[in-house]
Amino acid sequence: MRCPVILIFIMVMVLFFVVSKTEAAQDLPDYSNETEYAAWSAILRGSYMNLFTFRHLNDSASYISESVNNYMTADLNRLSVSPEISHGENFIFHADVNFKLIISDYNKTEEFDLYWRDSEYNDFTRPSIEPVYNDMFFMRSEFQNIYCKFTSGAFTGTAGRQQVRFGSARLWNPLDILNPFSPVHVEGSDEQRGIDALRIDFYPGESTEFTCVANPVRRDDQFEKTSFDSSNYAVRLKTGISEFDAALLAAYTAKRRNAGFDLQFVIFDGLLTGVVLWSDQTGGESYLQCGAGYEYSFANGLYLLAEYFYNSLPVNDDMQLQAALAGMNTAGINPGNYYILANRIITFNSHYVSALAGYDIHPLLRCELFSIYDFQGRGIFCNISFRFNAMQNLDINAGSICSFVNDQDRVSDFISYDMQPLLYASAELYF
Repeated sequence: MRCPVILIFIMVMVLFFVVSKTEAAQDLPDYSNETEYAAWSAILRGSYMNLFTFRHLNDSASYISESVNNYMTADLNRLSVSPEISHGENFIFHADVNFKLIISDYNKTEEFDLYWRDSEYNDFTRPSIEPVYNDMFFMRSEFQNIYCKFTSGAFTGTAGRQQVRFGSARLWNPLDILNPFSPVHVEGSDEQRGIDALRIDFYPGESTEFTCVANPVRRDDQFEKTSFDSSNYAVRLKTGISEFDAALLAAYTAKRRNAGFDLQFVIFDGLLTGVVLWSDQTGGESYLQCGAGYEYSFANGLYLLAEYFYNSLPVNDDMQLQAALAGMNTAGINPGNYYILANRIITFNSHYVSALAGYDIHPLLRCELFSIYDFQGRGIFCNISFRFNAMQNLDINAGSICSFVNDQDRVSDFISYDMQPLLYASAELYF
């Protein structure tokens, strides 16, 4: 069941302009009624981004399918439109609509689908269409997010496709189990598609919040088979005292029972964070994922972040996980591998140290260096980027992703970039 994205978008725009006219009519005060009502308001934001990526593969890239040329190029054009309608502080309707066109020379390959084409397997709703997908062009229109938020007293409810993220870790975040994200992708988590969920937040005090989330998921990719057992749920309690915050999490995701906690507190004018997640798999081995990090901003503008991540059950030590990944690479996501791969951070090894440094070379030019060291796979991942604020509403980015891996019996997560860097450049215009 696919939603007609264009029709929904037109309806949203009509509602937006109707509300805008209503707001204009309410600019004149009505002195006949002394009761003060919250006014409707509407905002329309958007952006256009062009992202170009290029890779030159050497002949030793045996993990690349034979249908891919030695030169891999892709040009992403994305128009994003974000209407928002609100009524005071009690109601918000928000949508992020993306229109994508990707031109590449490796369309219709496993590599393209894994990197650029988000899987909708078991998604509760399908607010997207793909009118074109051939050897050169890939077009997709989708609602990245579309939700309504209601606030009444100490309660806030949000229903629809939305971003649901937990945990204080900045780079590797094991508590981000409802919408996990890999830090090695060229685009950030802000561009990730949301999940279909009902979220309720309760604020009993100024520094305490209690959150419940229900994320319905199909079973075997069939809408009529949606059930309680196939869906995801999470409960989180967070509280803080002065400059110390702590949170407890209990969740049921992809038929796993999860429990975890995270904390963060200020020490020596920097922020120290820690996260722990324990997961008990149905029909599989339980595992532990945890991490700790520290970030600090110097007076001269230099920003530093260091983080350690541990995964007790990596791919190299789990035959079940290896088989699931192999099946996904050849046949895609299916009922046999979905619950093994979904809603978790997957790494090939157990121990990683990450570092991020950012510095404003000029008020308009910022440089960032992000690196990860894989201890067991003996691999180093590096992403260096430059962002230039050419105009108030125009950002230009350029960078390179590469890795250096020593020959090992254990496969490294970064083998695909070993001496085969990915170069990228982008321009994003906001309106």
